Amino acid sequence: DCGVGRKRGKKYGGGVVKVLGMLRFDDIKESNVSVDGDNDELDIQAGDDIQVYVKAVFPQSGRFMVTLDPSVQNKKAKEMKLEKEADKRKERLSNKFDEDFIRTLIGNEYEGIVKAKSKTGDWYYVQPCVEGEREAYSLPVGVAKLESDEEHGLYSAGDRIRVRVEGIDEKRGQLALTLI
Repeated sequence: DCGVGRKRGKKYGGGVVKVLGMLRFDDIKESNVSVDGDNDELDIQAGDDIQVYVKAVFPQSGRFMVTLDPSVQNKKAKEMKLEKEADKRKERLSNKFDEDFIRTLIGNEYEGIVKAKSKTGDWYYVQPCVEGEREAYSLPVGVAKLESDEEHGLYSAGDRIRVRVEGIDEKRGQLALTLI
């Protein structure tokens, strides 16, 4: 727990009011900051003033999560949650397949199976299948966008289609594909 100074507006008399926030040890470890002398980078001890950023608010308890990561400034909680999920997917993708391997796939065309389509029908979740010299294997499911509006909503789950690998969709943390 950490006490955080928050400026009051002129309407409420100005000044600074102390509120209670929670800073997780994981956030400290990720930012290369030490607690009580464990690391030589920066030493945080009880009573120290440090720069923190609000990460999440819990109105029911009147508390909030803070972080040392300045990248959370001016972001909504929903955006941060989506980014975190995308980062997890990218990490799983890189654990399963080397980035160099994925780069070798870019521009290549493969057969794939439609797993699901968006509500609007303008993109699909597709699992490309790669025919190797020894055996066939499946790449992770990726997001396939349509090349033209003519194909809008034509496919359904289980259909076999042809896709081209465009790279990694950074926003979703999945393979970026194009239907061809």
